[in-house]
Amino acid sequence: MNLLSHILAGTDPTFFLPKGASNLAGDVDSAWNIILVVTTIFFFIVVGAMTFFVIKYRRRAPNDGATSEVTHNTPLEIAWTAIPLALVIMFFFVGFKGFLKYDNPPPNCRHVEVIGQQWKFTFNYPNGATDSDLYVEEGQPVQLDMHSVDVLHALYLPTFRTQRNLIPYRQTEIWFIPTELSPAPTQSDPGGWPIFCTQHCGNGHSRMFAHVHVLAKADYDQKMKELANPFKKKNGDKSSWVPYVQLGEKLYSQMGCNTCHSLDGKAGTGPTWKGLYKRDHDFSSLDDPNYTLKASDNDAKWEAYLSQSITSPDAKLVRLNGINYHGMPSSYGSTLGGSPENIEKQRALIEFIKSNGNTGYKPPIPFDSELYDADKHPEFHPESLAAQKAKEAATTPPAGQ
Repeated sequence: MNLLSHILAGTDPTFFLPKGASNLAGDVDSAWNIILVVTTIFFFIVVGAMTFFVIKYRRRAPNDGATSEVTHNTPLEIAWTAIPLALVIMFFFVGFKGFLKYDNPPPNCRHVEVIGQQWKFTFNYPNGATDSDLYVEEGQPVQLDMHSVDVLHALYLPTFRTQRNLIPYRQTEIWFIPTELSPAPTQSDPGGWPIFCTQHCGNGHSRMFAHVHVLAKADYDQKMKELANPFKKKNGDKSSWVPYVQLGEKLYSQMGCNTCHSLDGKAGTGPTWKGLYKRDHDFSSLDDPNYTLKASDNDAKWEAYLSQSITSPDAKLVRLNGINYHGMPSSYGSTLGGSPENIEKQRALIEFIKSNGNTGYKPPIPFDSELYDADKHPEFHPESLAAQKAKEAATTPPAGQ
C-alpha cells in the first residue's frame, strides 16, 4: 500500500509514503508510521513464535509424545487481551485527533466548488474562473465543496493525504492548507501533483484524473485572472484574443470531451470528432423523424446540429460504423448553455470540431488579423456572433439610402 501510494503520487517509489505537502500530512503520516511499526513488531513476534513452536514441538516419531492437557493460562490470556486493547485505544486516539482536525476547517478558508461527472473533475473558483485542474495558494486554507451530477466519484489528493467521496446531489467537503509549492509545468510535464478518482465510476474511470498546482500569491492571482477570461491571453504587456479553434482545443481537454471523443478516428464512448463535420450522418434516434444531415448541407444547419448535440445530447443520436451511440450526460447542456460566456465557449468547441479532419476549414477571421489585438479591439471576440452583428450594422447603410 505504501508503494502504491507513492506510485499514484507520481514520485519515485520507496517503501515509505511520498512527501506530504499539507497541514494534514503530519497527523496522517504519524498514524501510518505508528501502525506500521506496531504491526511489523507483532508480525515478527507471532510468526517467530509460531515457527519456533512448530520446530520445537514437532512430532519426531509415530508414538512420540502426548497432547498437552493444559486448557488455559489466565495471566497469558489477560496479557494478550490487555496489550492489543491498549494498542487499539492508542490507535483510536491518534486517529480521532486527526479526524477532528480533518472535519473542522478554519473560518478563513477559500472555497472552491468541485463537480464530478463521467469522467472529469471541474473546479469553479470564487471569481467565476473554471478549470479542469485545481489551483491553490501556498499557505492559504482551502475548502473543496464537492458533489457529483451522475454517479459516485471520489477525489483523492495523495500528496495532501486527503480523500472524500463525491455523492450525487449531496455536498461533501474537505479542507487543507498547502504547505509547499508544486513542481512547475515543463514541455514534457504538466507540473503539479496528481488528483485521482478512487471510486469506480464507469469505463472511463482510469482516465479521470487532474492535477493540483500550489502557487505563490502573485502567481495564483495572475492565474485566476487568466482562467476568469479564457478568451484573452496576455503576452507581456499586450493582450490578444484567443482564436476559437485554439480555445476549443483547450476546452476539449478541460471539459472532458477527450474521454469519449477521439481526434484520430478511433471509436470511443462517443463518435470520433475526426471528419465529423460535413459528413453524411446516419441516426439511431431522432427528435424529428424527417430530419437528415448530409455533407452537402449548409454551414448554418451543421452549426445548429452541433449546438443542439452539445446542449440537448439525446435529441439526435448518431449511428456510426454499426455503433448506436448514446447521449452525453445532461450536465453538459447546463455547462455550455445559458450565459453569453457559455455560448461563446460552445462556439469555440464547434469551430474546433469543424477544423478537425476538415482540410478546407477556414476560421471566421484570419488568425493574423489586427482584430485579434484585444487592446485595440476590446469590445467583442472577433469571431463571436456579437462582433459579426456589430460589423453588419456598421456596414449596412441606413434605410432609404
